[in-house]
Amino acid sequence: MTEGRRVTILYEAILFSLGLMVFSFFIHYKLPVRLLSFAALLLVAVIISRNIRSLSDLKRITGEFISPFITLLLLISGIALGIVLTLLYRWHLDLSLLPKTFHLFVITAALIGCMEELVFRGFLQEYVKSINGPFSVLFSTLSHTGYKCCLFLSPEITADINVGFLALWTLLAGILSGTIRHVSNSLLPSLIAHALFDILVYAEFVSAPWWVW
Repeated sequence: MTEGRRVTILYEAILFSLGLMVFSFFIHYKLPVRLLSFAALLLVAVIISRNIRSLSDLKRITGEFISPFITLLLLISGIALGIVLTLLYRWHLDLSLLPKTFHLFVITAALIGCMEELVFRGFLQEYVKSINGPFSVLFSTLSHTGYKCCLFLSPEITADINVGFLALWTLLAGILSGTIRHVSNSLLPSLIAHALFDILVYAEFVSAPWWVW
């Protein structure tokens, strides 16, 4: 790969990340300010569409199917990671280690988690991987952390949120998930872990919390 191509990838990856941060920062504003959020999301969509033009491009995001045995191992590792992260998170918040009830919102929560993995560990990490593998893990994790923090740092948000804890948690979980994604060359473990985490964390929510727009 030429140096010019590396610069282009890094430039687009930075724009991609900033676009998602602008989106999450302005999404809670009212119109017309909220239009900034939609414009930023459009930029993100353009970058994705420029780089996904075939089935092989899509396979690079999700990872290749290797064998039923390896796939089973990836499934088990994803489930284990999701459960461990959930137990640690709920223990820190002084909640019961497992939810007592489940409501229909868990379906939406799981889909949100899957979408974040497709965007950050799937597209972004795989895109930056052509520059450097370990760097792609760090870059996608920082991008995801920035996206999460901007969602709660908006002046429109009046709730008391421990953004420092959120940033640290997202950073640590992202490094772990990104590393597994890099080593296994599959999105399956982090996808399942994130979906399961969101299901077990938001199981008792009857409806979407305020930060889900």
